[in-house]
Amino acid sequence: MIYKLNDLSRQQLSLLVHSQKAAFLGHDSYRRFGARFPLHVKVTHSLNAQAFTPGQGVFCYVHRPVIGSGLVIAEVSVLTATNEPTTALTTAVYDLNDPMTIDYSGLDAFVIFVGLEGSCELTDNQGHTIAFREGESALIPATTKAIKIEGTIKFLETYV
Repeated sequence: MIYKLNDLSRQQLSLLVHSQKAAFLGHDSYRRFGARFPLHVKVTHSLNAQAFTPGQGVFCYVHRPVIGSGLVIAEVSVLTATNEPTTALTTAVYDLNDPMTIDYSGLDAFVIFVGLEGSCELTDNQGHTIAFREGESALIPATTKAIKIEGTIKFLETYV
């Protein structure tokens, strides 16, 4: 199952993590963080790059989709047990025009997609499909083995 973070309340996300545990977060993340979702994801739009200062220990990506239209700023941070940020993230930027399947069968971790530009359809290996576009964040549980992406999309892929 693929989840849109934008559609989940904190309570719903906590219930998912608490009920599915390591199957949702991955075994290492569950050992490290327990039944608590360890990422903070923030996507903002800003007209002035100087008004934005990234926090300490935060992965930040700044994208200018159209000259003069401002910036899309994506911040992703991992929270420690004391809610202090750390930089233990793996992040990649994808810019796709053709269909692609990403294999997660060797990864024991949940994955976050942050849409930067465009739109697509995401389908997991069990056939669950969602529409995904810029400004949205998708959460892919650790049990997902593959994601097929169809559309024209630029997005961040992040996992712990």
